Parts: sequence; structure tokens; C-alpha cells
Amino acid sequence: MTSMHTVEQTVPATFQVGVFALIRHRDAYLIVRPYTLLLPGGDQGLPGLLLGLSGGQNLVEMNLRRVIREHVKLVVSDLQLIGSHTSRGPQGSGADARLNMIFGTEYSAGILAPDPELIGAADWIPQQVLLESGAYPEWLASAVREFESTQATAVRDEPTQLRLRFGRRR
Repeated sequence: MTSMHTVEQTVPATFQVGVFALIRHRDAYLIVRPYTLLLPGGDQGLPGLLLGLSGGQNLVEMNLRRVIREHVKLVVSDLQLIGSHTSRGPQGSGADARLNMIFGTEYSAGILAPDPELIGAADWIPQQVLLESGAYPEWLASAVREFESTQATAVRDEPTQLRLRFGRRR
């Protein structure tokens, strides 16, 4: 008796990686409305891009800084990974899933001037508004909370500076 073994061929899952910047200026964050939606949960988003397969040093940071500069004309400080989430790949994207990484950073220089060919609108949204229940996607509120907590920890961990007092008599 011969048995037939069915050989199932599986197609490997494909995925994309997106990197985005949560940019803080004072007590507000930059929210953009891109024409091509890269993040789930509505028509708002963050400046960012989908990574290609090319290699190189500091690929993520270099490309994210370039996109911020080209898309909204801003320069930012250090980029710090503050969160990530997964989502299904958009139809027609060729990807089954997407890993979105969010980097928190501070505004450093520039005048907000969105590229009109890529971004429909951009504005600084107060932190309180972003954290209101249901106002924005949960991944965004979570990223804001995480960035705020890491910044508060960083301020507490900075060494206190000694104050030199000259010309005072006691």
C-alpha cells in the first residue's frame, strides 16, 4: 500500500518596516496629514517613511532625519525609540504585515513648511488634546505617554550642577 503525502508549499510572509518621528515642541506634537497614509487609525500621522532593503550605517536615523527635513522643513534633536506597533499591510502594498517604529525627538530648528505635494496639512497639537480618549489613535497616545515618561526620567537622572558663588561673604 502506498501512501500519498501531501506536500504543502507555504509562501513566506512578507513585511515592511515603517519609521516615524514624534516631534515635540514645548507642550505640543507635530501631527501631519499625508496624502499617502502609512499609519493606521485615520488620516493623521507622523513624519516618516517605509524602509527599503538597502544597507548602510545609521540607515534608520539618516533616512528619518532626511524625510523630516524634506517633508516639513524641520531639524530635530536625538532620536530615541519610544514605541512600536504592528498592523496589517495595506492592500496592494505587497506586504502581509508592517512593523511601525516610533522615535521621539525634540524640535531643534526650522520653520514648519509642509511639502504641498506630500502633506495636506501639518500642525502642532497640544499634548492634552492628543491624550483625550478617542481623539487620536491609541498608538499615538501611547507613544506620547512613553515619550513624556522617558523625558521626565532623563531630567531626574541628570546630575545636579554645583553652583559656584563668587563674591559672597558669609
